[in-house]
Amino acid sequence: MNIKNKSILVTGGAGCVGSNIVKKLDGRGAKITVIDNLYRKNELELNNKIKFVGKSIIEDVEELISQNDVIYHLAAISQVMTSIEEPELTYKLNVEATKNIVAACTKHKKKLIFASSREVYGTQDELPVKLNAELNPENPYAASKVAGEAIVRAYGNSYELDYNIVRMSNVYGYGDVGRVIPKFIEIFRMNKDIELYGSEKIIDFIYIDDVVEALVKLKEKSGLILNLGSGVKTTLLELANLIKELNPQSTSKINILTERHGEVGKFQADISETKSKLEWEPETSLREGIIKIFNYQNKE
Repeated sequence: MNIKNKSILVTGGAGCVGSNIVKKLDGRGAKITVIDNLYRKNELELNNKIKFVGKSIIEDVEELISQNDVIYHLAAISQVMTSIEEPELTYKLNVEATKNIVAACTKHKKKLIFASSREVYGTQDELPVKLNAELNPENPYAASKVAGEAIVRAYGNSYELDYNIVRMSNVYGYGDVGRVIPKFIEIFRMNKDIELYGSEKIIDFIYIDDVVEALVKLKEKSGLILNLGSGVKTTLLELANLIKELNPQSTSKINILTERHGEVGKFQADISETKSKLEWEPETSLREGIIKIFNYQNKE
């Protein structure tokens, strides 16, 4: 599929992943429509080729879907702690709205790329986590993504919906707010002490540019379910020490607390199938990615 002049709808297009894929697709000549209710107060760079619709996906979006060729469904309550605090809202956005979007894509024969999460696996005994690992959701967000995947696959099996599902690890990069890496960077810069909820918690961080490149490639594929991570495991303590090292003027201290209930204890993605099926490789190390964020922030 040639991107140029294709009509692409991105739900959650003002978020970290959404805004960066919008920028990439726009740069390649696609006609982009963004749906976002700016729930997380993100900003999106617009031009006369990008149509912005400020509404929630809980509302009727079938007409917008009918007008586009490819649908990137990224909008969701995507933070674990938010889902624990607001499970009903999580269900409405991540399950009910997803069902409506899937049904509309099926009805109008549109390609759907569904953003799922590594959270669907829960905490696994063996790392890296393979695609055939048993799904074990440990919080409302994870459960909602398992449900979303099931809906997508069911419509694919029953009605020949053209879809791909990508289980993303912890994405970071410019434009990200409210997640662990931007939070840690801000805390160290403000010389406040940092609190780690479990120093040995293992996370697979993947830089935004690598994510976007994989998502762009997915529009050429059909029927895939893939892990999208760096394939590298990092503990929270290693992350905190790295950010402190890259911010040597900081006087912040690192305090270690017990893990919070409902959060996955360890994750590292097996990305072997992603590499082979997309002809893709993650190119940015965690150190390189954090340095890029520092450089980006210094330009502002």
